[in-house]
Amino acid sequence: MERTPPIPLELWEQFPPHVQAVLWVVLDRYEARIASLEAEVVELKARLNRNSQNSAKPPASDGPHVKRKPPRPSSGRRRGGQPGHPAHHRALVPVEKVNEVIVCQPTHCRRCGRTLQGSDLHPRRHQVVELPPPSPQVTEYQQQRLSCAHCGITTCGALPRGVPTTGYGPRFTSIVALCSGAYRMSKRMIAHFSREVWGIPLSHSEVCALEQVVRRAVQEPVDDVRDSIQWSDTNVDETRWREENRRVQLWTVVTPQASVYAIRRLRGAKVLHELLGQDYAGIIGSDRAKAYDCYPQRQRQLCWSHLRRDAHALLDHGGPGCKVGEHLLEHANVLFAWRRWLRDRQWRRSTWQQL
Repeated sequence: MERTPPIPLELWEQFPPHVQAVLWVVLDRYEARIASLEAEVVELKARLNRNSQNSAKPPASDGPHVKRKPPRPSSGRRRGGQPGHPAHHRALVPVEKVNEVIVCQPTHCRRCGRTLQGSDLHPRRHQVVELPPPSPQVTEYQQQRLSCAHCGITTCGALPRGVPTTGYGPRFTSIVALCSGAYRMSKRMIAHFSREVWGIPLSHSEVCALEQVVRRAVQEPVDDVRDSIQWSDTNVDETRWREENRRVQLWTVVTPQASVYAIRRLRGAKVLHELLGQDYAGIIGSDRAKAYDCYPQRQRQLCWSHLRRDAHALLDHGGPGCKVGEHLLEHANVLFAWRRWLRDRQWRRSTWQQL
């Protein structure tokens, strides 16, 4: 195929053949270089335009130039429950479990003032829930130390079986651990709460000691849950975490029955094998981190949030991929609409699986 010269033909024919050959080589090199630079510019522009809506970047990394999704238009209805919605009331405690019942019986008619007789078999029930004044229950164990009249050695009485050596009972210990682990209260806040609300002085080091007591107490069931996740489909993710002023990784493994958290220094396949096991045969829902490549592709389900961001990235990139991004988002919306119908029991699971 004959190529078109880069300059007018009458000028090009004035060059000798060997000069034309050299110019073609130089021209090919510059065209390849320009194509490479153009591809690099496109990639850099796409990387510059990445945000939390079209990539895996966190929302906190978005700058002020990123436009958020417009708010939903107002429906015109007032806030709160709408007319005709089913009422929700606080469930009343059964009468047999109530601490005290006070009968409020009227004595005179509110219209004519005459004396009222009888009693209401179905009175209107109004219950008030109140906490009793906090009063710590302190049990003292006096360990007597007696001397032997024969050899002179002293023997101290042993505590009954099950008495904690920390000085705090199991109920108080579990509440302290609950405040720390589930409610993320600091050691200082827990100590202040214990002193101000319960009237129990507690130091920061004692909070740490009680946490370790609970950790040892629940270690066995925690190990059982960790073993159970190796036989179920899972969703796995990891994120940065701070532990003793060090940057570590917080791993999360979620199953339909339980969730397991693990703090590790690494973010690789070694931790994943530790949590799921070498012979894991379930389906792993995750992002595209390299750690998950240690399992076959047939066991992988990419996170749908990441897939939708990839489709948005195609739309933002423009060009031929824009139409593909539109189709992907359309199919994703249809898929999740079907999933909602299955969740709301409008569809049977067989219909969902077939489609």
